Amino acid sequence: MNPIQRVRPSRGISPPLARREVNDVATLRAMSDPLRLAILRLLMQDADVDVRVMSAKEIAAELGEPQTKLYRHLKQLEDAQLIEVAETRVVSGIIEQRYRTAQLDVRLSPELMKDTDAQGDVMTTIGAVIDDFRHELRRNVRANRVDLRPFADPESVGMILQVGYARRMNVARAREFRDRLVELVSDFDDVPEDPSGTDVHMLIGWYGVPEHGPTA
Repeated sequence: MNPIQRVRPSRGISPPLARREVNDVATLRAMSDPLRLAILRLLMQDADVDVRVMSAKEIAAELGEPQTKLYRHLKQLEDAQLIEVAETRVVSGIIEQRYRTAQLDVRLSPELMKDTDAQGDVMTTIGAVIDDFRHELRRNVRANRVDLRPFADPESVGMILQVGYARRMNVARAREFRDRLVELVSDFDDVPEDPSGTDVHMLIGWYGVPEHGPTA
């Protein structure tokens, strides 16, 4: 007998937003933990092709984390409206909630990043983003899943780790580099998901430090 007795879709649930701009500290804090970011990243993966609906058990299995560790984090993401309960079902007499992302993309508001009262939370969230990338890279390396074949191999996707040394350059040159990076990130975001393709992870960091500080 199938232990899953019934599935109840949540009422009134709308399609995920194309983009969520985070402009409040409460939502920012919900994103300030590497595990919560990993949950969000997992649910957002391929969401423009097919929105994932996953239980805490399924998410835990994907992330290699204890299921009991996830409930508090799932609740915080749900309270911040970053994820939603898509359906509820009964499994072996226990009510199980299944979650989905509430948006396809998340960006931090530039105004929030300039808010001096929020800068500590902004830096914590940026640190969580870096930690999530590091944890996922380590997990994939340990599982021997990272493509380390030479770039000349026609089947290779390759791996790039460029140490971000600071470099002094004139403003025009710096803006040129910045614009090229912005274009690259935009191109990356615009690539349609290919269910039969390979997972690609990218993390880019860039900021300028004017000698006399910003003028505005």
